[in-house]
Amino acid sequence: MPTPRAPSPAKADKKALSPEDRRMHIQLALLSLAVMINVLGFSLIIPLVPEYVQRGLHTAPTDPRIGEYAGWLTAIYALMQFLFAPVWGALSDRVGRKPILIGSLIGDALFYTLFGLSVNSLAGQFAARTLAGIFSSASLSVAQAYAADITPPNLRAMGMGYLGAAFGVGFVFGPALGGLIGHFNLAWPLYVAALFALMNMAYIARALPEPTRATPEGPGHRSAAGLGGRFGSMAQALTGPLGFLYLLTFAVTFAFANLEGTFTAYLKQHFAERHPVETAGLVFAYVGILIVVIQGGAIRPLVKRYGEANLVVTGIGLMALGFLLFPFAAPLWVLLIGPMIPISLGNGLNGPSLRALVSRRATAQGAALGLSASFDSLARATGPAVGGWLYKSFGQAAPYWCAGIVMAFSFLFALLRRRDMEVS
Repeated sequence: MPTPRAPSPAKADKKALSPEDRRMHIQLALLSLAVMINVLGFSLIIPLVPEYVQRGLHTAPTDPRIGEYAGWLTAIYALMQFLFAPVWGALSDRVGRKPILIGSLIGDALFYTLFGLSVNSLAGQFAARTLAGIFSSASLSVAQAYAADITPPNLRAMGMGYLGAAFGVGFVFGPALGGLIGHFNLAWPLYVAALFALMNMAYIARALPEPTRATPEGPGHRSAAGLGGRFGSMAQALTGPLGFLYLLTFAVTFAFANLEGTFTAYLKQHFAERHPVETAGLVFAYVGILIVVIQGGAIRPLVKRYGEANLVVTGIGLMALGFLLFPFAAPLWVLLIGPMIPISLGNGLNGPSLRALVSRRATAQGAALGLSASFDSLARATGPAVGGWLYKSFGQAAPYWCAGIVMAFSFLFALLRRRDMEVS
């Protein structure tokens, strides 16, 4: 009688890891739901910013100051995220992810409400957006650190893809819902966003467990946490082993922020659109759907087959192609079928792949991903400002030419550094 064969170590390990894998997927699903609710709240107001500025200035829709102040209102929010995301990320390395997430949502609820009460005051709007930017900066960077805590390195891009898909789902419905609700009352979307923040806070407090942090402390932790040394920390980070990834993160976000900051005006003037706010909301929802397709289902098999480095190069190349084609898309349907598809798919590939590469190389997840979020937020602050200036000074196509050129140079840079990205 033949002796029964012992199970191979690989099979035994696979069986032993199955409960951990299930736990990881459950935690990622819970975290992704929290991210989706958060994004749904803040994206409600994206197509409404020019309307808030017009109301705050008590002026006519043709007032040229509207575009200028709308850019600054967008920029101040992102600037606060730029300054404070690493602070929150590093603090979460010390005190835990869950307390920081809950605290940030309490701040969101308070300052969305303050914004709703300040729709007739431009000064009140700027105060609310400044405070909201400080607190909301914790949400995404800490959520990324949470995902990095609970995923092994080989599944890190999948974990970031979960968050990216959740971001995309929130971005699908948020702008469209904001445009619909804001059509009736400009303050209502802000109160709805505050309600979403409170719901999210209760959900996280009850359902989301605190993860085991892989590296509570590590090199660069202190420098990331010091607000006074924010620029010094970023300059130092650029010279380190993650520097080229931070540069690519900035470039990708800067290019996309050119689109976000000017697209409503582009619709109104280039296509003579009568309802640019509602249309912009629907177009951003379309972009979100494309991102969800990539980050929700395709990212894991793509990473498994091609690796994060190749996906970053491909994603940047797609964005370069889309932005360089953007000025030639005259009818709106051509714009949606042509340039917006490579821009959206490229952005969907870049987000989780770059974050996964950063987290896999980091010694302190929260601090490193906080720095990554800081570069991202700096790009979100400078992108709309530069795009608006180019739009006003050089014409409607100028922001998209700028984004295309930035992505083209980034594509060449990513090709040159692809081997460095592939190093485990």
